[in-house]
Amino acid sequence: MVEVSHVVAEWAFTHGLKKLRETSENSNQSEIARLIGKSRATIGHYEMGRYLPSHDSLDIMLDAYGHSDRATYYRQLRDRVEMHSPDWWEDEFPEHFPPRSTALLAGFEYSAADLRIFEPNHVPELLQTPAYAEALLRAELTDQRADQLTLHLRMLRGRQAILNRADPPRLACVVGESALRSPVGGPFVLGDQLTELASFARRDNIEVRVLPDSEGRPVGSAAGFTELLLPSEVIQDFSDVVYMTTPVDRIQYEDPETLAVFRNLWEQAWSAALPGDESAELLADLAGRLTRDAS
Repeated sequence: MVEVSHVVAEWAFTHGLKKLRETSENSNQSEIARLIGKSRATIGHYEMGRYLPSHDSLDIMLDAYGHSDRATYYRQLRDRVEMHSPDWWEDEFPEHFPPRSTALLAGFEYSAADLRIFEPNHVPELLQTPAYAEALLRAELTDQRADQLTLHLRMLRGRQAILNRADPPRLACVVGESALRSPVGGPFVLGDQLTELASFARRDNIEVRVLPDSEGRPVGSAAGFTELLLPSEVIQDFSDVVYMTTPVDRIQYEDPETLAVFRNLWEQAWSAALPGDESAELLADLAGRLTRDAS
């Protein structure tokens, strides 16, 4: 059985059911509830993941939505949710942490077969050293969240573990040249970070490309983003999602039209970036200069 995070399986099941209902001709919650002998509120609870429908109720709902052919898939997905294999962070943190958006991103990262990251402003989170990550977080966390610094760093280390497991995802990454020159944490911290980034780039499952400052940014890109491709044999309706990080939260996109925009931005960035070998040389050169200057 392909491993998929519980939080992702639950999201795909509840979000999928809601989308099927809302796009069907029979979208009235009260009518659907009548068909399965439940209250209208129960349909909302199913779509929010508070309860799970029985197989029989699920079959009736899918038939009413005009998607009886999806019964096998949704039954299997429902059973994955019911199994509730705990996600790695569930026993590691207090009840209020991590935020829902971060937990879902961690679940997508754990479940993804491929990740594509465009980051013009700093080294991507999954490839950050502890010292570099701490320097960034200290600068970015507001006073209200500064007491959560340790929790955020622990969460990041857990997310990064996917790159060291026996079956790591494939990771393609475009980093802006200016991000590599931004003095995050000072020359020693940045030098170690660039050395580590060059080491990551030598792995078989990871390719890092540097987008030269002279190339600018892809038209329309104001910030970085991560595209995650999920195993389609498990998550059929939402096998592709994109995440962007803002100063206050992480934003997720999964509708096809928006994904097409991000895919175009990615293709622009990937084709304009230096090839892998040239990027590795630039990383090594920058790291060497920083080490010499700092000493």
